[in-house]
Amino acid sequence: MKIDLVITELHPGGAERCCVELASHLRRANHHVRVLSLGPQPKPPRTRLIDLLGEAGIETHFLNGTKVSQFPGVRHRLRALLMADPPDVVQSFLWHANLLVASVYPAKNVPFVAGVRVVEPRRWRAWTARFWARKASRVVCVSDEVSQWCHATEHVPRDRIAVIPNGVEIPLDENTNPLSRSLPGPLHRSEPILLFVGRLEPQKGVDQLMIHAESILHQLPEHRLVLIGEGRWKSQWQGFQGRSRYGSRIEVLGHRDDVPAWMARADLLLLPTRYEGMPNVVLEAMAHGLPIAVTRVEGVAQALGDGLASQSADRGDWAGWARLVVRLARDESQRKDLARGNRARAISEFSLPEMLSRYERLYQDLLES
Repeated sequence: MKIDLVITELHPGGAERCCVELASHLRRANHHVRVLSLGPQPKPPRTRLIDLLGEAGIETHFLNGTKVSQFPGVRHRLRALLMADPPDVVQSFLWHANLLVASVYPAKNVPFVAGVRVVEPRRWRAWTARFWARKASRVVCVSDEVSQWCHATEHVPRDRIAVIPNGVEIPLDENTNPLSRSLPGPLHRSEPILLFVGRLEPQKGVDQLMIHAESILHQLPEHRLVLIGEGRWKSQWQGFQGRSRYGSRIEVLGHRDDVPAWMARADLLLLPTRYEGMPNVVLEAMAHGLPIAVTRVEGVAQALGDGLASQSADRGDWAGWARLVVRLARDESQRKDLARGNRARAISEFSLPEMLSRYERLYQDLLES
């Protein structure tokens, strides 16, 4: 098969990693694959995904769009690539890519598979999505809740929806979190770590984490709070770190390539998010044997299974979520039980090879039909 994978950008993120992992899998399976990014090429130090594509010898194009006003030019360049080398099938990731692919590929009779990864709260985006949903041969949703939302809100027929949950690499036992601070860690300190990994944006609840950070650290006097990620709230967090009486116990690290090492070092993953589809960072933490304190948004119940009640608070109940953080941080025995259960569930339900194979089978079935 010849497959185009089209994505909004290739900065580090869950959808972006999925795209790169899928491209690498398809290449290993002897399919011809190319990756088309609507945005510009990322600059150091955020080039890890580009490096992986280069190492795999995967053809990659950057269409250099950074704002909506540039859509016509990006669409023109996308159409030129299509005309020069038409694929058998195209897969898009994220809203912008879904929209542009729908306006180009179906007109040339190329089967179009759209990707939906979050329940979109912006109504105008949900309304616009009905355009590309009508053009899509299949719509891949990352969780059952996302698929239900796509059918109800974006009017996608159920027979065109496929649910393929995110998959993550399962580390070897010696690289997982033993809930022991005896392992060497990036901080080289003995303090237990509360870890946030994700975009520093309101969607991820970083504003609420800031509101409750001092109360949490006051109740947990031995703990450190570590934030990994980039976003608009990074400077606000740096300012908060500078003025807070607990600032010496807060780390704002920005982008890191060693997130697995931090997961192996941490005591608890924090994610007070407002909306998701199926948060990849939760699955990664589970695979590393890390317990989680998360809000009960889309995909979380499917991810955590029987561990949901012990590791989540109601969506929007920020005080309840903060109490959950403190309760789990104080109970090492429960964290160990949750860590074992999380890792076992990640292995059985969310392995990366199974996710990649399901995408490949979807394309093959689509072309055969």
